[in-house]
Amino acid sequence: MKSRLPLSLFFLLTLVTNSGAAQTPKTAPARKQDQCKIAGMVVKFGGSEPLRKAKVRLANADDGDHTVSIVTDGGGHFELKGIDPGRYHLTVSRAGFVTQEYGQKKPDDVGAMLTLRPGQEMKDLLFRLIPSGVIAGRILDEDGEPLAEVMVSALRQVYLEGKRSLSTDTSAQTNDLGEYRLFGLAPGRYFITANFSRWGRFSRGEEADDASASQEGYAKMYYPGTPDSAKAISVTVKPGDEIPSVDILMRQVPVYRVRGHVYNQVTHKPGTGTNLMLMPKAKSREWDFSGKETNVQKKDGSFEIVEVLPGSYFLIAFWFDEGKPYSTRMPIDVGNADIEGLSVIIAPGVNINGRVIWDGPPSLEGDELTVGATPTDFAFAFNEPSRVSQTGSFTLKDLGEGIYHANVAGESKNCYIKEIRYGGSSAFEDGFMVTKGTPAELEIVISSRGARVQGTITDEDGLPAAGVWVVLIPEASRRSQSRLYKTANTDQYGHYDLRGIAPGEYKIFSWERVETGAWEDAEFLKPFEVKGETISVQEGAEKAINLTAIRTKSPDSAKQ
Repeated sequence: MKSRLPLSLFFLLTLVTNSGAAQTPKTAPARKQDQCKIAGMVVKFGGSEPLRKAKVRLANADDGDHTVSIVTDGGGHFELKGIDPGRYHLTVSRAGFVTQEYGQKKPDDVGAMLTLRPGQEMKDLLFRLIPSGVIAGRILDEDGEPLAEVMVSALRQVYLEGKRSLSTDTSAQTNDLGEYRLFGLAPGRYFITANFSRWGRFSRGEEADDASASQEGYAKMYYPGTPDSAKAISVTVKPGDEIPSVDILMRQVPVYRVRGHVYNQVTHKPGTGTNLMLMPKAKSREWDFSGKETNVQKKDGSFEIVEVLPGSYFLIAFWFDEGKPYSTRMPIDVGNADIEGLSVIIAPGVNINGRVIWDGPPSLEGDELTVGATPTDFAFAFNEPSRVSQTGSFTLKDLGEGIYHANVAGESKNCYIKEIRYGGSSAFEDGFMVTKGTPAELEIVISSRGARVQGTITDEDGLPAAGVWVVLIPEASRRSQSRLYKTANTDQYGHYDLRGIAPGEYKIFSWERVETGAWEDAEFLKPFEVKGETISVQEGAEKAINLTAIRTKSPDSAKQ
């Protein structure tokens, strides 16, 4: 079995990952008498069988470069010495088992922050690793014959911007017998999807000439055999389960072509060498393996993307000139006919000059502050973020026309974005419009005097609630502004710390169990509104609030 990404998708994911990177501060090592030690044992869930060669990883929550790891010995024991005091994430992993974080009660729990005080020694920590599950089966064509090189994925439901969405957990390709095997699955409900991509078929030698493309193609199918995700049936995996015979019968449906020309205004020639890709408009964490991409080879800049299923897409074009990327995108709606005569223009973008204004003393997390811009209608940013100079100036280069949200990385946890202005108008909520010929200055005001709320969460028995979410939610009229939400998970003492809070009215909640992001769903939150504690914070204020975690049946339930 093998699993891989199309080149263009790999490029996008790499670009997004790099654009969000921020340096972290370096701290001086602690005095020897203040150093800490952690020791414990890793066993198999459901018994006391020790697990050797389990990897124990300790990562500093405030310094991403400070990570240490060790493997367990033959008796399942581990010991980490010489650790500086601080806040850490402690995880244990081993092949064939579900990775577990310190403080997790179930695999989908948030886990607890591990707070180490000067000279502290934690002994007898016990991790019980749950055996991971497997879903296996075959992918067959309409005649019951096996299909090779089909990408099969296991998806889980998650929250994305307050709505239910499917997210890819793992993927694998079928072999020559049409067989697939999805392994390393944590207990839970999964939706299985099969995607017979063009790039997968061509990689094994099938005809790649677009002129010979069929007028029918295989739709992406969900188990047990439907192209409609709403009609898909989930597969429940229990610890150590190996579920066979999850077979999917593929179905051919009418497909269409997207044709046009690319013209390069940088070279003033047809756009030979431009990469084109169709990506679904709908925001999702589901990887797109459709393979609807091409490289413009013809001298006249003409292109054709074949076997396109009906739907709404963005046609994305990107071209590199000595490593410098140029990109553009346009909306495409494919109905029941081919799309003809598209004109795609590769052109220099707009340079937006800006400046960062500090309200209060500048406060950075590391050595660098950067500003980036993300399109409001698309999940990816094609342009590298700009480094902010010591005088506060920056330049966002080669932005295409459209509406963007500005984002900042590298400020300290005590900061919040106070205002964003473009051309003298507020761009804080709705973003800023980039239009050729009318560039304006982008001003970002950052306050280093964000409020701070901390305290302790207990359960209904009055005991510290370790590893639970604490969420600060803005008052109703501001809940569309995701940057105003603040979240933290408690440590082993039930303590939490929320920093960099913008002034205003909020409600603070904590649940014993809740899915990440569920609090942005108004329907989920409605039954709990009366249980949130209302607070008002001013700039620079510090408050202490202790709460009792709300008891819930499961992350899928909004009722107690």
